[in-house]
Amino acid sequence: MSLRSRLAILFGLVGLVASGLVGAFSFRSTAGQLDQSTDRFLGARASETALAVANAADTNRPNNSGASRRPQRPGRFSDGLPVADDDAIIQYTRPGGLVLTSSLALPSTLASQAAANDRPNRGDASSDPRFEDIEVDGENYRMASVGLADGGVIQVARATGETDQLSATLLWRFLVISAGVGFIAAAVGWFIASRTTAPLRRLATVASDVATTRDFTIDVGDDDERTDEIGRLAVSFRSMLDALEASRQQQHRLIQDAGHELRTPLTSMRANVALLERAVDLPVAERTEVLAAIGSELIELTSLFDEMIELATDQRDAEIASAPIDLDHVVCNVVATWGRRSDRLITVDSSSAVVLGDLAMLERALANLVNNADKFSPPGTPIEIVAGGGSISVRDSGPGIPIEERSRVFDRFYRTEATRSMPGSGLGLSIVAQVVQRHGGEVWARDSPSGGADIGFRLPVN
Repeated sequence: MSLRSRLAILFGLVGLVASGLVGAFSFRSTAGQLDQSTDRFLGARASETALAVANAADTNRPNNSGASRRPQRPGRFSDGLPVADDDAIIQYTRPGGLVLTSSLALPSTLASQAAANDRPNRGDASSDPRFEDIEVDGENYRMASVGLADGGVIQVARATGETDQLSATLLWRFLVISAGVGFIAAAVGWFIASRTTAPLRRLATVASDVATTRDFTIDVGDDDERTDEIGRLAVSFRSMLDALEASRQQQHRLIQDAGHELRTPLTSMRANVALLERAVDLPVAERTEVLAAIGSELIELTSLFDEMIELATDQRDAEIASAPIDLDHVVCNVVATWGRRSDRLITVDSSSAVVLGDLAMLERALANLVNNADKFSPPGTPIEIVAGGGSISVRDSGPGIPIEERSRVFDRFYRTEATRSMPGSGLGLSIVAQVVQRHGGEVWARDSPSGGADIGFRLPVN
C-alpha cells in the first residue's frame, strides 16, 4: 500500500473517530434531555394528581353542617378522579386495593409497591416519584409512582414510542454524518497526501531510473530549492548522486591509470630479468645483486599493490606493525632502491631520528614522494631529501604547486590542472597522507628553496 493511500485512510479514520465521538456525545446529551423532559412531565403530573386526590378527599369530607363541600372539578374520570389527560395514563390505587385508571391498567411493580410504603413529609401531598420503564400490551412506557399519606399510590405513565423513534432517527443521522465526515476527511487526506508525496514519488522515479540506466547525472527537479524536509531530502539525494558519479569517475580513472603506479617496479624487474637472460656468464656477485634487486622490486610491487587496494577500499581497520624505526635508515633504503631504478641524482641531508611505525609503509610513503619529485623535475636536475628531527622533506626543481591547490594534492585521485595530461592515477600523495596519518603525523606541500615543490611529512619522535 502506498504512502498516499495510508495517509488517506489515516485521515478518514481520524475524521470518522472524531465525528463519531462528537455524534455519540451529542446523541447521549440529546437522549438524556429527552428522558429528563419525560421524567419532569411524569413527576409533575404525578404530583398534581396526588394533590388533586388529597383535595378531593378534603372536599368529600362532611363539614360541620353534615353536608359535603362541592368543589369545581373540570376534568374527572372513574369515580371522580381528577386531572385526566390524553397524553398520559393515570392510575390511582387506594389503600384498600381499589384501582382507578384513566385508560389502561398499569401493572403493580416493585417501584410502585415501594412508593406505597413511602410516607410523604408533613405538608406534602405525595412522596418523591420513583421512575421506571415498563411494557403494557407490547408498548414501552415510562412510569412515575408516588405514595400518598393514606398509603395509596399514584402511577403516571407515558408511551416512549415517539421518543424512541426520535432517538433512533438522531442515531441514524449521526451515523450518516460520521460516515460522510470520514469520507470527506479521506478525500482531503488523499488530496493532501498527493500534494505532499509528489516530490517523494519523483525522487522514487529518479532512483528507479538511476538503478536502470546507471546514470547519476539525472536531474532531480527543483525540489532541492525547498526549505522543508523534502527539500533537504532532495539536496541529500542530489549530493548522493554527485558522490556516486564522482566515485565512478574516480574508479574509471584508477582502472585506466593504476598501471602507472605499477609500471616503474615492473620495468625494473623486466630489465633485470633480461639482463640475467643475456648475461649467462654473469659473475656470481653481480648475479646475486641482480636477484636481490628483483626480490626487492617484488616486495615493493606487493607492498604497492596492497596499499592501493587498501586505499581504494578504505580498509583501514588492521593495526600497523609498530616498531622503533630510524628515519635515516628509511631514507637510505629508499635512495638505494631508487638508484637501481633511475639514474637521476638524489642528494641527501639526513640525521638520525627514531619513530614508531611500520618500515615498509614509511618506505612506500617516501618512495612515492621521490617518484612524485622525479615526475616534475626537469631532466638532469637532482632531487633533494632533507631529514631530521622526525621530518622528511623531498624537494624538486619543477614548476611547484599553486597555492590554491596545495590543500588538495593529498586528496585521493586528485590531480592538478598541470598534471591531468600526464600519466598517473593521483594516488601517490594520497597514499603518503594515509600512511602518515596512521602514524600520527602530518604532511605538507609548500615551495622549495630551489623554486620547485617541497613535499614532506613529520612524525612524532620516539
